[in-house]
Amino acid sequence: MKQFKGILLAMISSATFGMIPLFALPVIRGGMGVDSVMFYRFALSSAVVGAYLLLRRADLRVTLREFGVLFGLGALYAFTSLLLTIAYLYIPSGVATTIHFLYPLLVAAIMALFFKDRISVSVMVAALAAVAGVWLLSGGTDAAVGMKGLTLALATVATYAVYIVGVNKSCVQHMKGLKMVFFILLSATIIFAGNLFVKGEIPESIPDWSAAVHLILLALIPTLVSDLTLVLAVQRIGSTTTAILGCLEPLTAVALGIFFLGERFVAEQFAGVALIVAAVVTVILGGRPGRFSVRRLIPDFLSNFYKAR
Repeated sequence: MKQFKGILLAMISSATFGMIPLFALPVIRGGMGVDSVMFYRFALSSAVVGAYLLLRRADLRVTLREFGVLFGLGALYAFTSLLLTIAYLYIPSGVATTIHFLYPLLVAAIMALFFKDRISVSVMVAALAAVAGVWLLSGGTDAAVGMKGLTLALATVATYAVYIVGVNKSCVQHMKGLKMVFFILLSATIIFAGNLFVKGEIPESIPDWSAAVHLILLALIPTLVSDLTLVLAVQRIGSTTTAILGCLEPLTAVALGIFFLGERFVAEQFAGVALIVAAVVTVILGGRPGRFSVRRLIPDFLSNFYKAR
């Protein structure tokens, strides 16, 4: 049951994270700078979590060491968000997403090299299928790729991979999920506020109600919900499996583009969807390393599904 809940949480996290363009791009195209959008994104989400925790009279005490680690995790999460958003301005979003999605392979490598984590054949097959699926989903990489955009996208591979591993292997790994997320989002808010201060700027005023609604949704769905479910998933099923299930993120982005932005859907993308679904199913059925048995795991999976209802 713990594994089933972790898989479900990871799928929710990746699906909601894929909604970032839906809420962020209209505000940016409306004239608000990326720095201000990022500040409002994290400030609003951390304020909501903080208010909830205060109302629940939750214990928010942390040691100096824990705060340092949480601030570092917040910095990694903030830099990932910022660099990927800026990369979209220099290279096609599909190419940037494909490059960014190399992070599951880096997560698997870090876990294997530094933490002696056993990586099963099924997990590696799922990781490769997920990367290939994202590549096809984005329409391939035949578009022109600028060096600056490529560098920014590659940087997000490292920052996000280290972030996911840090949630799982640092001294805060057993901290309550909502408490951890609050400090991570608060740290990201401080970083973006400091970024504006260094530039001699202040957050831009929100121009209209439409922008306000988009910013609130950006703060709640692909930030608060996504990061909370990510933390909870990592605590239950580990960094590698959670990272691979992140392949639902570009799938969500493409689906939203088709239904809300009128984007086309070609055979190449259909093949990408098939590979991503295959990767997700492989992870679900794979279980723990060395225990890949479809005949045994399908009944277990169905049993857990009905128990969760």
